[in-house]
Amino acid sequence: MKHVRQACRHAIHAFAVLLLGAFAFAPAAAGTQAVPGSLYAELQALDDDPALPAAGRLAAMRLAYARAAPDVMQPGDCAALPDARLQDLFDATALIAFYARDPATLARLQCLYDTLQTRALATEDQHRAMRGALIALQRFDAANALSARLSKTPSALPEIRGTPLPGRPVLRLDSLAQVERAVLAEDGLRVVAVVHPYCGFSRRALEAITTAAEYAWLRDHLQLLVPIGQVWPGQEMLDWNAAHPDLPMQPMVADPAWQDVETDQTPLFHLMRDGKVIDTVAGWPPEGADLRALRAALDDGTH
Repeated sequence: MKHVRQACRHAIHAFAVLLLGAFAFAPAAAGTQAVPGSLYAELQALDDDPALPAAGRLAAMRLAYARAAPDVMQPGDCAALPDARLQDLFDATALIAFYARDPATLARLQCLYDTLQTRALATEDQHRAMRGALIALQRFDAANALSARLSKTPSALPEIRGTPLPGRPVLRLDSLAQVERAVLAEDGLRVVAVVHPYCGFSRRALEAITTAAEYAWLRDHLQLLVPIGQVWPGQEMLDWNAAHPDLPMQPMVADPAWQDVETDQTPLFHLMRDGKVIDTVAGWPPEGADLRALRAALDDGTH
């Protein structure tokens, strides 16, 4: 069962845009003007359509993209595209990649970007779009290499150490320069809170949970999970972890292992038994979230 209240949808993107300015890539390259009749214009219209529910927006955009974009996009296919078609496909693919963080979309975007670079056509916005898509899939080395092409070089992303482990992958923050591969602890009954430092609802939830007596029962059972979009909130997560060493933020690693755990809004509170989601409370209204169902399950150890 899912209980829904006020939450940040796509907070990992929208709040980054508001707070981080130039280094935060907004949906579809921020300075790109849609050409009437282009694929990018069609997708942008769907993205801006208030009649489309958030859950159906990406599906509608993907369908429109699949109808108009080539089925295969290997280096030779990208190199054969005329300049205008190349630009349109890059901007359209970047918009899809903004919401859908998957390796296949990233590979398409990289193919188009490399061709733009070869022709000396890539713009500042397209550099940022490519870098953001790499960050969203934790390809930090490639994103760092691309940073030199930006007019203002952003802070370096950390080195990811360790080898992938079985389980749902996360990163352990050691410093701004280094993170370590880890996995989410999933044994027994736990509450996994999906939060983000750029989301006001998440910040209010965390303030209440760590200070209010009425949520004291939750603290020993809680883990914090941070979905990563196209901006890396490294300093914000490190600051939180330094102040709350017993409740660290753990950034997600994009991986199919997360496909059955909802992370598209924050905050979310997933009650999990041995890694399986059995109840969810979404959002944080002004009066605080009603987590009594989660508490009852934790108290008696059954659900």
